[in-house]
Amino acid sequence: MYRTLGGSSGPALWLFSSLLSPFKAARKQAILPTGSTPVPATSKADIDAALQKLTDRKQQWVMQPCARRAELLRACIQQTLLVKDEAVDETVRVKGAYSTGKAEEMMIYMVIITEMRELAEAMEAEGAPQPHALYQRPNGQWVADVFPLGLEGILYGGFKGELWMQPGKEPTQGAIYRTKAKGLKPHGGVSLVLGAGNQASVVSGDILFKLIHEDEVVIVKTNPVNEYVGKHLEQAFKPFVDAGYLAFVYGGGEEGKYLCNHPAVQSIHLTGSEATHDAIVWGPGNPKTGQPQQSRQVSAELGCITPYIVCPGQWSQADLDYHAGTVVAGMTHNAGHNCLKAEVLLLDKDWAQREAFLTALRKALDEEQQRVAFYPGSDTKFQRFKKAFQGVEEHGAQPMQTDGFKTAPWLLKTGLTPQEADVTHENWVGVLQQIDISGGGNPESFLPKAVSFANDTCWGTLSCALIVDPVTQKTSATAVDTAIADLRYGSVNVNLPTILGYAVMKMAWGGFPGSTPQDIQSGNCFAHNTLLYDNIQKGVLYGPWRMPITPFWSSHHKNALNMIQAVTNFVAKPNVIDLNKAAVAALWG
Repeated sequence: MYRTLGGSSGPALWLFSSLLSPFKAARKQAILPTGSTPVPATSKADIDAALQKLTDRKQQWVMQPCARRAELLRACIQQTLLVKDEAVDETVRVKGAYSTGKAEEMMIYMVIITEMRELAEAMEAEGAPQPHALYQRPNGQWVADVFPLGLEGILYGGFKGELWMQPGKEPTQGAIYRTKAKGLKPHGGVSLVLGAGNQASVVSGDILFKLIHEDEVVIVKTNPVNEYVGKHLEQAFKPFVDAGYLAFVYGGGEEGKYLCNHPAVQSIHLTGSEATHDAIVWGPGNPKTGQPQQSRQVSAELGCITPYIVCPGQWSQADLDYHAGTVVAGMTHNAGHNCLKAEVLLLDKDWAQREAFLTALRKALDEEQQRVAFYPGSDTKFQRFKKAFQGVEEHGAQPMQTDGFKTAPWLLKTGLTPQEADVTHENWVGVLQQIDISGGGNPESFLPKAVSFANDTCWGTLSCALIVDPVTQKTSATAVDTAIADLRYGSVNVNLPTILGYAVMKMAWGGFPGSTPQDIQSGNCFAHNTLLYDNIQKGVLYGPWRMPITPFWSSHHKNALNMIQAVTNFVAKPNVIDLNKAAVAALWG
């Protein structure tokens, strides 16, 4: 019912939003970063003490019933609501804030709270919450329709999220909790989480993955790049910290090495780079052959040369502008410091509207405020990109500089052949390669070639986007379905930027199955997955061809902060009042 209501509300939303257009606020002025105060490294003695406390609690944790886990998670929601404003303010001082003000960073805490609540619901369902539906594809592959559920169906009208199971495997849920229900007593473990440096929600998600999915107590070492988030997350997770199931420590490479080799640590989990994973598993500079140097289980979520595939069709100018914005959103979010960032754009060389789409893309990039590339090493990566290609374009509005912080233009290189493109180095900054695939302007010819290039040539298997209009979805239904099925990515996003595949917590987040320690690609596990499915192959998230109002992920949203704050209250405890507040705030975007 809620899905139907949300899906049918589009025309009314479009009308009300259009009527409000003359009264909407202007886009926010940029706030450039001012930096942060370094956090002192945790001493080895204090690391030892933290690990001893976790060791003493690890068996107690695995014996905690689901009801107690849900209670802790719901207590964390209240803590996060208390800490989020201060955390966002400090993050803005480090990263800056741009067209939507503080909304982009506030959305991070909305995501954190969403995952906490959905996992609490999973625990209240004894590890097996109900999906919307289950069905089998013609080849027998199981698919769970998991998003949206309940009232969120009104908020996400026209969306549908599916988890595809590995072929031949059943859609089972909560293996750890099923084992416990049979009376088997598991052995507790201590896991080291090496926190990501780009987003607080990644650190939070990794903590919850190890606590709830893997049933281990956790010691977190924050990344020096964003170590300032540690104290905020420590407050957000205070119920777990106070109970002795979670601890935070700080430091750099020396502390990380000490932890990775500590006898109290049974497993290691990281979100980061392939190079970091290989250094931990094989040793710095060692060949990836024989027996790994690291004997512990190492799970990882790593990067990707994220492809955005645009299927040829007959589009209106509004369509071109909208989906140029889809690509730009995936490229510019968090200044491009994301493992899901749009890295390559695949267009049909023979598409009649190729030039019109590139014109719309350039226009969208020119309207996008330049940002400070805050991640260390960004300048080197920008320069490498410029040296790699002739004729790199620079885009972006309002270049600024103050107190040593300087914004960087968005870089674009168009017209590359598949042979000319660099699809082995993840750039991790605001650059984009546009690659031409010869498809004759025909979806049946273009899609197999584009999917093959993405699968077999682009490094990584984490996430991708496929943009295909509704008419083509009907007239070339088999080609579109085959493309979606054939894409070997853990997150496939249809008509959406890849940031949505990450932000919807019911979806799975991780590399496509099949990696090895020798060739880890984008990793070897699935986080998020708040319905706790056991045998996931990938997630497929479908969005509407065009949102009836300004998408909440767009930098053009003029009321984003108020909307995100309302949605945050809604996801903390879904209710009609906060849902209405979120809807009204969205109309003013």
